[in-house]
Amino acid sequence: MLRSLALAVCGLLLMRPAAAQTSPPPTAGRSVAAPVGYNWQLLPEVNAAVLKPFTWNYKAEASRDAQAYFVTRERIVPGKQFKTGLSLNVVQRISAKSKQPADAYARAFAARSGRGAGQQVLGQETKAQGPLRLYGVRYRLSSGPDGPKIIQQWAIANTATDTFYLLLFESPEKDWPLAWKFGEEMIKQIRLDAKV
Repeated sequence: MLRSLALAVCGLLLMRPAAAQTSPPPTAGRSVAAPVGYNWQLLPEVNAAVLKPFTWNYKAEASRDAQAYFVTRERIVPGKQFKTGLSLNVVQRISAKSKQPADAYARAFAARSGRGAGQQVLGQETKAQGPLRLYGVRYRLSSGPDGPKIIQQWAIANTATDTFYLLLFESPEKDWPLAWKFGEEMIKQIRLDAKV
């Protein structure tokens, strides 16, 4: 779903422990093998990388406040929302925009997620990895154009660089078991540069 979320990343699994990779992302001069069926999609503006299934689509968007990335099963069409895919939003210098440190912002963002009308929290998790603080929420959205949907969200704060990441993987509930096989691998393998 192409949404210009004003804010950015998330990166760990909710149901099975995993950690966002803080090793440098693959680059032209240094390759890291992608799992079978995937290619690395570089996100050069934020020095990161995400796995992209071979037949999926990619799009990057920049706004005044955030950089957004989308890896979707459906073709990305302007003005239309995707059904299944991953979105990553990155906001640098979040404290200047939100008037609170990255960690406090990420924690508050996660605390509100999945708790609105027509939403149900299915699980949540908190982790720390070096300067990263990760707040995960999996929730069900009961209505939408394609029926109920499941969203796995991670709000991540880099306490050293004051960067906020929002990472979402979403799919219609009826497609979730198969879609999550892709989403789980994409989230587990995401590469974030801890210096950004």
